[in-house]
Amino acid sequence: MGIPFNLVTYNAMLEAGLKSGYRFLSFSEGERAVAGGTEDRICLLRHDIDADLEAAVEMAVTEARAGVSATYFLMLRSPVYNLLSRHNHRFVEQLIDNGHTIGLHYDAAFQPRDKSTLNEHIEKEAHAIETHFNVAVDAVSFHQPGENILNQEVQVERLINTYDKKRLGRFHYLSDSNRVWKEEHPLTVFREALHPRLHLLIHPMWWRDAYENRSTEEVWTATLHNNLDKMQDQLCATERAYGNRRIITITEENPPA
Repeated sequence: MGIPFNLVTYNAMLEAGLKSGYRFLSFSEGERAVAGGTEDRICLLRHDIDADLEAAVEMAVTEARAGVSATYFLMLRSPVYNLLSRHNHRFVEQLIDNGHTIGLHYDAAFQPRDKSTLNEHIEKEAHAIETHFNVAVDAVSFHQPGENILNQEVQVERLINTYDKKRLGRFHYLSDSNRVWKEEHPLTVFREALHPRLHLLIHPMWWRDAYENRSTEEVWTATLHNNLDKMQDQLCATERAYGNRRIITITEENPPA
């Protein structure tokens, strides 16, 4: 049996990193540290929030208790959550209150109909987050990046692009994408200090204790239910015509014959 995905494991990873002397920095701090010639062990701890801000808050609290800071990349165009709804706005405030940095998680596959450039669209979304939450955004991560991004064909002007190999090439990259580690487990990396500079991508939705024994598809279903439940909280509070809460069920569509 592999190492489980839960907050106990996650906390052990953080503690191992701290014990080995890693400093958990924001992307701008990490870039400055490397430019200054530091030989310190550095981890850029990144969270792309695709679907579950409540899971992000649980992870943020775990990190704060360990004395670790991370960067949470938030989407304005998520199909799952409204970043500015009442409960999600409060969730973001909790991320900030726990000492974490906010970044932009940008959907580059969506092309608005105006004639603005990609950089202008990125700046608009970053500015919206900065304005609504009174924070500085210094980095952008692309949601499901295409070949043009991975091949370094997209140049971002002001913000640090988390896929920019020129700027972040000295950081070893690890990701928990769909609960699969393609290389070493971070617990081993931290314990043995295998890479002095680490860029670690963690998606909080995979790490909720209640979801440990569920498949990735089941986690997605639970995440949709959770977001719909929070949506109903606001509807019941603001829309008298909505009436009573609904019990919403989600059934997987049968594949075509």
